[in-house]
Amino acid sequence: MALLSMRNVSFSFGGPPLIANADLQIERGERIGLLGRNGTGKSTLLGLICGELEPDEGEITRQQAVTVASLPQSVPRHMSGTVYDVIAACDDGSAAAPARQDAAPRDVERVISQMSLDAIAEFGTLSAGYKRRVLLARALAGLPDILLLDEPTNHLDVNAICWIETFLSRYDGTLLFVTHDRTFLQKLATRIIDLDRSRLTSWACDFANYQDRKQAALDAEAKQNAVFDKKLGQEETWIRQGIKARRTRNEGRVRALLRMREERRARRQMTGTVRMAAQQAEKSGRLVIKAEDVGFAYKSGTPVIEHFSTDIMRGDKVGIIGPNGAGKSTLLGVLLGDLSAQRGSLRHGTRLEVSYFDQMREQLVEDESVRDNVSNGSPTILINGRQRHIIGYLQDFLFSPDQARGPVRDLSGGERNRLLLARLFTRPSNVLVLDEPTNDLDVETLELLEELLLDYQGTLLLVSHDRTLLDNVVTSTLVLEGGGRVGEYVGGYSDWLRQTGGNGDKGPAPKSAAAKAAKAPRNRGRIQKDHDRPRKLTFKERRELESLPVRIDELETEQAKLHAAMAAPDFYRGDAQKISQANARLKALDEELAETYQRWEELEELQA
Repeated sequence: MALLSMRNVSFSFGGPPLIANADLQIERGERIGLLGRNGTGKSTLLGLICGELEPDEGEITRQQAVTVASLPQSVPRHMSGTVYDVIAACDDGSAAAPARQDAAPRDVERVISQMSLDAIAEFGTLSAGYKRRVLLARALAGLPDILLLDEPTNHLDVNAICWIETFLSRYDGTLLFVTHDRTFLQKLATRIIDLDRSRLTSWACDFANYQDRKQAALDAEAKQNAVFDKKLGQEETWIRQGIKARRTRNEGRVRALLRMREERRARRQMTGTVRMAAQQAEKSGRLVIKAEDVGFAYKSGTPVIEHFSTDIMRGDKVGIIGPNGAGKSTLLGVLLGDLSAQRGSLRHGTRLEVSYFDQMREQLVEDESVRDNVSNGSPTILINGRQRHIIGYLQDFLFSPDQARGPVRDLSGGERNRLLLARLFTRPSNVLVLDEPTNDLDVETLELLEELLLDYQGTLLLVSHDRTLLDNVVTSTLVLEGGGRVGEYVGGYSDWLRQTGGNGDKGPAPKSAAAKAAKAPRNRGRIQKDHDRPRKLTFKERRELESLPVRIDELETEQAKLHAAMAAPDFYRGDAQKISQANARLKALDEELAETYQRWEELEELQA
């Protein structure tokens, strides 16, 4: 018998349902990953499972005496006392607190031992990662039948993520977790639950297989919708013949048409896809940053960087990893010249245009509107040399016109990160600096950001705990190893582990001339050898390349207007000839857009 069953459950907060007619069974020992776009209702589903929320319709059945505990997404600010006290307490005062009695002393001591915690340490003095570990211990001390984890890796460094990952892989209880960490998902999940357009779908496989099967399902759905829409158009044409329809008195066919109209109106479209594009500035000089024997320490005297040398060249994509508090942001500050090196020398190349994404410094103004945070009150912004209306630009980042006009304080964590990226990409750059850009972003947006960084023609400095992103994007990695030591390794996160025997404790692998030359995106096969000399763009081709973004925007604008017009309930009640013309134009737009994008890529490759 399942630990928990949901049958035909629906829930909303007064608007469209976040969850509709959902069925779910959770069996003992499962490790379930819950996926969905930002704002689709994942936290709401966790609230229903733990009993914090009651469904509007349907029923949730739990085995007798089954217990549910949760690890909240953020650390409660008012928590105090020793680690032992926090773990033993039955209630932290938060809405998401698991309903249980105080944990038995033997269970508290057991979990403290298992998780290597300091029982007498003051909770308030701990690092963010250590606090998350204590909260996980607190949830486990009650011996729950089901453990719910909401973004357990958010704001943690790689070491803390790996620790939680290893611990949970050995945990023999039942897990249901929300995460956007693709490596974490792949290593832990034995089943994937997908929340898409209020529908809940179960996939009995790991994350990699889920991605393939989900894409196949979306492709099949698109084909079915196309067949349905074609038949609907034919039936609408038939009903407009009027006299013939009344003469045949085919009332069953008329009723079937009415049902089809209702089905079409009820169809929920996929949430749009973020369209990111970084503005490219004039190419920088070949040398971007040269550091020789650089050292830096704060007043405490403990060195953050010591005897560090590196050459960062145009087009390099450099990852930076290390424990929280080790000095990743300090290293960035020194490399960019925001902090003065106390020893050694630092030289910058020519024509550098730096764009910096820093969640700690790029503060959003809570009471200002979303659009004003990007455009400073202007109705338009300049993107790649062309004026765009701010509402249209924000729609590329999935902000509706109403959201764009609303205040920032109403946005979720993922929406705020998207807004920061939207603001960043209004600025032309040839050096892009991203300090933890992935927190709260859903998987689809993460993959699109990854594509953008792969295609970025400038130089990238990336601080991230997302191991998949590092593996797929960066060409070398700087690792803060403690005591001021900064190791430099060819490749991404997994390459660093291999070069250090899996734990990063050994010295950096020597960087020979051949290794330096191999600094190119490994996963896309885009290695450009020095002796390759592709032909240059002709004057005509340069003019064509400059015009293509404008043409693409015109085509996409027309396409969006046509989609909106055809989605109107009364569209198919109009003139049959106009319906046919609209369908033909939409097909032509799709074909022309595909050809234009292909031509753009061809010319971009020649220009690179």
